[in-house]
Amino acid sequence: MRYRPVHAASIASVRRWCLSVKFCDCADERTASNYIQVLRARLWPATVKRPRTATTLRTCKLFHALTLQGKTNAYDFWNALCRVTDSSGLRRPKNHYKDFIRTMRCYRNLRMAKRGGRAHDPGGIDRTDLGELVVECPACPHPGRNLPDGWEDAPESERWKYAIMFAIDANFKLKLKNRGLEDVKLAPGWSYFVDDEPYQAHIETYKDQVEKRFAINGVGAVICARHCFYLKNGIGDLQRGERYCNMDFVLLSTIAKVAEHLKTMVLSYDIACQFSKNFLKRMAEFPAELRIDVTQTSMTFVVPKFHLLAHGESCQVTYSLNFTEGGIEAGWSDTNSAALSTREMSSESRHEALDDFFGAINWRKTTSLGTQLQKSLKEAVPALEKHMAAYEEHTATFPQPVLDRWEAMIEAWDKDHKKPNPYHEPAAVHTVADVRLELAQEEAADAARGVVSLHETSASVFLSTGLELEDMQALQLIYMPVSSTLIAKELSASTSPSPSTSSPSANAVIARDEAPASTKIENEKLWLPSEVPRELWSAGLASGLIDKAIRLRIAQAEEALHNLRRQLRIRKGLIHYKHVFVDGPGQKANTRARSAIKNLCARMDKHTAQYRAARAALVVLSPDGSWQGHLRELRAEDIRAPREDDGTVEEGHREVSWIWRVLAHEARDIPGGQTDLMRTFSLSSDLRVDWVKSRARARRWKEEIIHLREEMPRSVKFLDWKSAWWSSRAELRPDAPADIRSGLSAYAARQAAVFEGLAAQFKAQWTKALKDYGQEPINWPEPLAEQAVDFPSRPQAPELPGGVDGRPSKDTDRLGGAISDSDSEASEYGQDDSDAGYASEDSV
Repeated sequence: MRYRPVHAASIASVRRWCLSVKFCDCADERTASNYIQVLRARLWPATVKRPRTATTLRTCKLFHALTLQGKTNAYDFWNALCRVTDSSGLRRPKNHYKDFIRTMRCYRNLRMAKRGGRAHDPGGIDRTDLGELVVECPACPHPGRNLPDGWEDAPESERWKYAIMFAIDANFKLKLKNRGLEDVKLAPGWSYFVDDEPYQAHIETYKDQVEKRFAINGVGAVICARHCFYLKNGIGDLQRGERYCNMDFVLLSTIAKVAEHLKTMVLSYDIACQFSKNFLKRMAEFPAELRIDVTQTSMTFVVPKFHLLAHGESCQVTYSLNFTEGGIEAGWSDTNSAALSTREMSSESRHEALDDFFGAINWRKTTSLGTQLQKSLKEAVPALEKHMAAYEEHTATFPQPVLDRWEAMIEAWDKDHKKPNPYHEPAAVHTVADVRLELAQEEAADAARGVVSLHETSASVFLSTGLELEDMQALQLIYMPVSSTLIAKELSASTSPSPSTSSPSANAVIARDEAPASTKIENEKLWLPSEVPRELWSAGLASGLIDKAIRLRIAQAEEALHNLRRQLRIRKGLIHYKHVFVDGPGQKANTRARSAIKNLCARMDKHTAQYRAARAALVVLSPDGSWQGHLRELRAEDIRAPREDDGTVEEGHREVSWIWRVLAHEARDIPGGQTDLMRTFSLSSDLRVDWVKSRARARRWKEEIIHLREEMPRSVKFLDWKSAWWSSRAELRPDAPADIRSGLSAYAARQAAVFEGLAAQFKAQWTKALKDYGQEPINWPEPLAEQAVDFPSRPQAPELPGGVDGRPSKDTDRLGGAISDSDSEASEYGQDDSDAGYASEDSV
């Protein structure tokens, strides 16, 4: 019998050749079927009964690796082989494209079953359970595998540590054209896609418009949200958009397989606010095996951060991950490139190809889990230090009774979301009239101060008058385009306080350094104590003048900071008012609003100048004073409202400007505040929101570290369990032929060694990371191999046609009657964590 196999000896050279073979027909129990004899010769037959065309396993491996890593489709690969074989077209090979497609479908399916341990099960591949062939997430909670004893009895405040976190989303790139193709189902519901038969029966009860061009418009998925692993039966086709009937079935199928015994779930969905409303009512319509016992299970719905800003304000505080125990996010970038290579397939073949893609992604994430969690720890440790310091600094500005009241409000809302939401701030709307009234009141207060006599004055009057004149000079610079003449007259009428009144010995220095009469009165030097040279302080200034100047400057800086904070809150409310009530075609209203905001910004400039002038004077008067702890350098980027930024900063990384954390909050910080708000608990709601969000940021980063410290030993324990699971399968088929038992035992031992090696590698990596980042060491689960794993040596590949007569060659390993394809696989698995490593993990 002659074969026409397509053979890829290497990437650089491809050849087609014919091989004369003779099958073994001996009446010997070791004699295998013809197709098994072909497999043992390292060829994959295109058919089973009378195989005449085959593909080398080396070519199958090459295409499998290329399609997983580069999403190469079979059509392009086949034509590339033909061009490498003969690019002239004079001796073009016979078209075996369809044979190659059929070969790769079977190759994928059997390798996935082999990786799932089905060859070791006496029941065989037909006894495969739903979702049994998936690559599971080691870091997620698996009862009976990687959770500590007594986790079910953990107090309610710690249950979030054992919660499963799901991310629900849809991908409308993974479409399927409506070509009317029907095919055989090789693995119905065995991996990531739901079982199509009950799924379609459920969808049929929800009639809708049929899409003509595409039979399937995309897929809906439920994945492990913290590590982005695809889950058992967590993928389902979407026939007509992202309907509840599709997403409900996929979600409940996943929960039934993954989280049946877990008590806490967090579900992230971009429409969680609507999806969650009638979820329990819709769930009641499903079979009992898909329902969740809500009396024993806590379910929290949240909206992912990427989508949250598109929701209304109430959703942003109610469904925010920042205010929920735990944090998640997901993406589709790894699968989008597979869309073009699967949209022309039959539905069954597409499911198998995508299952293979999802499995490859999961395996790559498994092998890189050590680096992934280490990077997360590297980010979380300094973030916790930064945000915890900011939270504690912010907390110190409020009295304890106020904090106790806010803590009680948070606890009440955490237990019942119908209670007042502490994270919600009613919009503080300040109209143009409100702002004009407040500005007029401030101007009247300024006028009421009057002009102080500059002769025969005390030191305090001398300093106070000097500070007032300094403010007037700053106003001259700010308001010069508007009121230059008026302010100049006031400055001219209030001549500078004579330094001789309080510093008689400074006259000589003043006479020496005084510049010619300036034409601009705002540049006139006032000769306040901070402007007098330090060497003249002891002899040239009145006794106690420096101490009084320091006290006045500190009071001036603190008052300027309080006033600046009040103006920032007014501006925030005014801008909100303009956007909501004014923006539109009305030119008059817009002009008035812009004018009010402009005047408000000028006021902010005034307070900023006052603060900077006071601090500059303090640097001279008391460079090492205790004032430096709360009167810091004021930069332009520091002048912002508590939750004001450019819109690119996530809530978890947002930092409140230091100006809100250094001084105790009081009436001067709040527009219109006239009473002692601290004592009466009637603090403005935005002060509460600032504090509770600062608290939430610190707590989320703390919980992230706790999560990582839970996931590290959990991952090691799962990998140890998986290693023991493989070891236990080595002798499950004692009735199999001796050569088959040998292959099964060898493969199980190798898989056990792989998972044991990953556990040892992660433990060493994380132990060092914990030490480097100043964390307490972890008590790792036992037993765990401390030595490096030695992979089996690579056997010599049998030569063709040697061993093709059907009898086992002494250098050939077998598994389940098929060739193990072990040449080069052991080294690939041990050294390469790419998709190619996943594709070639099955060596013996």
